[in-house]
Amino acid sequence: MLDDRARRHPDRPALLVPGRPALDYRTWRARAVRAAHGLARAGVRPGERVLLLFTNRAWDDYAVAFLAAHYAGAAAVVAREDLSAEDTARLAGDSAAALAVTGRAGSDGDERASAAGLRCLRLADLETAGRDGREGEDDDGEPPHRPGPGDLAQVIGTSGTTGAPKGVRAAHASLTAGQRLDPRPRPYAHSAHALHAFPIGTNAAQVVLVNALVAAPATICLPRFDAEEFGAAVAEHRVGTVFLVPSMAVELLNSGAAGRYDLSSVLLISSSAAALPAPVATALRAALPTATLVNTYTSAEASPAQISAVVDARRPGSVGRPANPADLRLLGEDGRPVEPGAVGEVWLRQPGPPRGYTAGADASSAVFRDGWVRMGDLGRLDADGYLYLVDRESDVIKSGALKVSTLRIEDVLHAHPQVADAAALGLPHPVMGAVPVAAVVPAAGGLDLDELRLFLAARLGRAELPVRILVTDRLPRNPSGKVVKHELRTRFDAPADGTPGTPPATGHERSLAAVWRRILGRPVQAVEDEFFALGGDSFRAVQLAAAVSAEFGVTASTALVFERPSLRAQAAWLADAPKAADGSQPLADSELSPFLRELRAQPHDIPLTSQQENFLRWMAEAEGRNVGAVAVMFRVTEALDPELLAEALREAVRRHPALRTRFVPVLGAAPGVRRAVVDPEPEIDAVLVDAPGESDDEVSARLIAARDRLTDVGEGPMTGLAVVSRGPEDHAVLLAVHHIVGDGWSVGVLLRDLGVVYSALRRGRPAPPPRPMPTLGELVTRANAQWPVSRAHFARTLAGAPEAVHPFPGRADTETVLSAAHRLTVPAARATALRERAAEAGATPFQALAAVWLGLLAERSGQDDLVLMTPVPGRTTPEAEQAVGCFVQSLLLRVDASGAPGFAELLARVRDTATAALDQQLYPFAEFSPLVPFAAWLRYEAWNAPAQLPGLSCTAWEVPRSATVPYPLPGGDRHVPELAATEQPDGSLVCWLRYNEHAFTPAAVESLAAALEARITEAAGG
Repeated sequence: MLDDRARRHPDRPALLVPGRPALDYRTWRARAVRAAHGLARAGVRPGERVLLLFTNRAWDDYAVAFLAAHYAGAAAVVAREDLSAEDTARLAGDSAAALAVTGRAGSDGDERASAAGLRCLRLADLETAGRDGREGEDDDGEPPHRPGPGDLAQVIGTSGTTGAPKGVRAAHASLTAGQRLDPRPRPYAHSAHALHAFPIGTNAAQVVLVNALVAAPATICLPRFDAEEFGAAVAEHRVGTVFLVPSMAVELLNSGAAGRYDLSSVLLISSSAAALPAPVATALRAALPTATLVNTYTSAEASPAQISAVVDARRPGSVGRPANPADLRLLGEDGRPVEPGAVGEVWLRQPGPPRGYTAGADASSAVFRDGWVRMGDLGRLDADGYLYLVDRESDVIKSGALKVSTLRIEDVLHAHPQVADAAALGLPHPVMGAVPVAAVVPAAGGLDLDELRLFLAARLGRAELPVRILVTDRLPRNPSGKVVKHELRTRFDAPADGTPGTPPATGHERSLAAVWRRILGRPVQAVEDEFFALGGDSFRAVQLAAAVSAEFGVTASTALVFERPSLRAQAAWLADAPKAADGSQPLADSELSPFLRELRAQPHDIPLTSQQENFLRWMAEAEGRNVGAVAVMFRVTEALDPELLAEALREAVRRHPALRTRFVPVLGAAPGVRRAVVDPEPEIDAVLVDAPGESDDEVSARLIAARDRLTDVGEGPMTGLAVVSRGPEDHAVLLAVHHIVGDGWSVGVLLRDLGVVYSALRRGRPAPPPRPMPTLGELVTRANAQWPVSRAHFARTLAGAPEAVHPFPGRADTETVLSAAHRLTVPAARATALRERAAEAGATPFQALAAVWLGLLAERSGQDDLVLMTPVPGRTTPEAEQAVGCFVQSLLLRVDASGAPGFAELLARVRDTATAALDQQLYPFAEFSPLVPFAAWLRYEAWNAPAQLPGLSCTAWEVPRSATVPYPLPGGDRHVPELAATEQPDGSLVCWLRYNEHAFTPAAVESLAAALEARITEAAGG
């Protein structure tokens, strides 16, 4: 089929994956042929199986790999992205897969292939090998093999309806049954574009993939279903055909997206995977009155057999009837067809070669029989031959596009030693359709529910975990011993003890209830309430985990939500959750650069922080480099004694050993290796000037010059003060600290101490003693003790990361850096809307701006693997908040921007990445910074309160963002402009694009700023 489309319509788009070039038929075939030759060169032989492990963001690559396997004579074993490593290994083993193919290096495809014991190859490497192995041939060359109709084409996993997922075999003739090579008209000819969001590895996705080979429209493949992105895609491309499952239809309606986007182009809606509820069908027809609504009933085992019919309002709940009534039968317990109106097992006749399970004939015989397939559903037929499914929801839980087996859940429950009896069933859910719950009878001695949930979490997939567990003294059973599940279901309508519930009472319960309300949009009345029962789903579980982490300062993951879904259980977990490591863990050895090894071996007076190590390494790489000073500037509008202020600063510096630290060269050591030495007496650089009549610009120049005097880290001083007095009550003040001994937080601490000491000296009183706290050395040692754990996180995350955002338009080659800055202001209303959009997604304003910035960088560079660097305080304990020192950490966030995700999707990726990195923020940055020397930068300040010297009347004096001292960058500067943003008291957001004026022209930066402003407006909702 692909050969025919590539010959007849080579340039016609076949698949469109957001953010990637359209995959036309010529390119699809050429890449598949090249990859097929690559598979052959890798040793794949006709008849073998190839395991495909692709993410849903790489639909085009997956389509290439799928056809490449066929062109190599192999069968494609297709695994869902969410399949566990254990189930992936089982699928690969049952299918006798020879090797695995995946997309990007470092994806979980590598881990899953490893779990299956398979060699894992990259698709890009296969294409390269296939091209190299056919030198002189063009892309229209012949593939290494032509499969026959009866050859095995694919193995896909079921969703575990009757237990563990099983692999379903299908021959080529099964995939193409009913399809014509060049049909006239082509299927869905009313559409220029068809749209779906089915996960790779589901039967619905496979049907869509085959349709792309024969149907008229180009197929748009979204990585996951998001109502906003789905509606936007329909409106943008004027989509004529959309493919959904019922849970997607429900979310599309509940979100209101159907009313916010122009969906008038949709002429056909195809719903599959489960019967579309009658109320949903009615609402869908009302929301899209121009569309014909079709329901398709099939399964991975039965496809291409199906019942596909226009939803008929006169027959609510029916899944339709087959074109040929002889292709459907309902059998009773005696194996004979039942009369119309009677309930029986549903069987469909399968065209083409029969399918079967990879597990063998015994597993297949119960489902596949003489060309018929048992659907595993109970149903009835009306007098006109229309099929209705009945009472299946109580046994098989259809959650979204997946089927969850109650039998498997019950098997695991019965395996727990404290469970005497158990039953699992499904409860309705507003988005997922249904979710699993369980009722258990405890064995003698009682049952610990939290321990049971952890037991289940280790043995069940995420979709299989019961969202509620009801403890009862007995299960209702009928005379034959079967659990009467419709009676059991009513017991979940209220707390088990029959009371209205216990209101949140403890501090953790009340605070957590507020977080739940923010995410779910509804109040929480009782601690017995459970997250999923109140409308939560898997995506909102991610939001809750991120919000709990931010709110309570703990490391919460989605496992907390699934394993402890009740408010009471989560609050109990919070009560015992560790706030910070105790620092007792020893530092582990690692592969260090010679410089770092020698630097750490020095007898420092106080241990070096992660950032101090990095600064010393960076300065040692090229002569003339200096990290400079951190400074605040403000204006004092009353009487000020500059000499007394300088004396107060000396006293304040005496209290902070970091500000008395010098870094002296070590004789005989490598160049740049220094030792930290703490001087007993303080030293400051004071510039006190009377300058009546000087302009603001002239005063600013004096302050900047004073700031830039702090350059000598070996001799010091490390702290500077400048006071430019224009009159008795008009003084411009600068307080600066060299960045190697302090950070922005430190300047705030020092400024507070300076104000307290100055106030005391001005009144002739002794300065109050400093507050008791751990020594600087103790604080640094505690922080550095976290390195072994965090090192593993960043080593895994940054493996193979790109060094730079490259290429980037408008950047010129240069080996000198001198910073300039461009300012733009986001009005308060727009900035507030962006913050609200972030809150709706369980994200922070920083994460929202990061999603905007990364989306723009990806668009400008064409690069979808991006590393963002952003500073965080690095102060994870209250004691550290009161200290002066260089504790700041630069988090390296590696974000996947592939698939041109919309703002909501990219925000979700940034949120998850940032949350995980923040948990590991105490890490040896100097070890990882060289891996990504030109990472993109984003600095975000939550609120820019003007610097204030306590006890004096002060106003703001804006710090210029440009630099005056250039520094060398041997090898060239590949940075992109840095984005710095500061929230203002009025709610607006002031942003600065800091750039190297030797690398970028002002016009290029202005263009980038305009694009940034447009993206912020779009993300804020216009």
